[in-house]
Amino acid sequence: MSVSSIEVSEIQGHLHPAVESAALRHAGGFTVEARRVLEQGIALSPEERRLWLMLLDLHRLGGHWKDYEGVVAAYRRQFGHEPPSERERQEQEARLPEPLRTGGKACWALGGTLDASSVGTLARLRAAASHHTIVHLDLSRLSAVEPAGCRLLADTLDQLIAAGNGVVLTGDVLLGRLLRAALETEPTRRPYWELLLTLLRFAQDRVGFEPTALEYALAANVPTPPWEPLIMPQPQLILPDERRNEPRYAMHERFVLSGVMTGTDDMQLGGLVDFAEEHQFLNIDLAQLERLDFVCAAQLANTFASLTRVGKVIRLIRPNQLVAGLLELLNLGSYASIVTPSA
Repeated sequence: MSVSSIEVSEIQGHLHPAVESAALRHAGGFTVEARRVLEQGIALSPEERRLWLMLLDLHRLGGHWKDYEGVVAAYRRQFGHEPPSERERQEQEARLPEPLRTGGKACWALGGTLDASSVGTLARLRAAASHHTIVHLDLSRLSAVEPAGCRLLADTLDQLIAAGNGVVLTGDVLLGRLLRAALETEPTRRPYWELLLTLLRFAQDRVGFEPTALEYALAANVPTPPWEPLIMPQPQLILPDERRNEPRYAMHERFVLSGVMTGTDDMQLGGLVDFAEEHQFLNIDLAQLERLDFVCAAQLANTFASLTRVGKVIRLIRPNQLVAGLLELLNLGSYASIVTPSA
């Protein structure tokens, strides 16, 4: 089956019309139109949770945090509890020691644009590090980056590591996306590259670090930075006595799709096929996948159809609600289990 053979009969018709419309508009990159559809859908069908969750993901992906918080508050009033994204954030924070939680003496946050004005917050973070072995920096509310702010943050992280401190970063995946977007327009800006490489070291991601370091060397005409493992103190997490409805997946068992995927020849599709050759159970992590266009999604459906015919078992783990809507619209649930947080 080729992309062109995706037929109308394969398109699912059981989704709410606004869910279908928003998923297709987001897939095409029409964010404003997708937002309008979702807001109108919520006004007409406020009991339809899926519309709320899609709108929250749309604001989160766009870095529209004021709008996001407004929808969280409205969701709370409508349904009487937090949306899954907020519950998960609160559960993760609850596992940290008290000084590292929001409002704690060793926790600081950066929001808006990472620029020269971030110097004060970073100075306070360093001051906290003189009294706490481990500090927490929350980057999850950033919406843009500038070279001066990236230099300040990279220098601060280097100083903390050199002093023997541990640093817990949240929102580092978001910052990585912002840096990649900035490099598309300013590919020779060294502060962007240097901070991106620092984040990859924090994530212990040697697989991602080495090609990124080579990209940096070619773009900025500098020697390729070598991989250096990052060793620093780690917090003693408070682990709840939890009963999970879904399994955990080790790094070596997962294939990660990220960013924006478009067309039939997206490079990540080739990597997925290579991964599938070596694994019977394909756990495909979509948590970092921002957008999937219709053509690429159709190619993915074709790929999964071929893989299931040879006995592969496929799980699509934690797509955002907009991507999940598109996957369901194309009936990918026929070939794969789609694992999303429950509302």
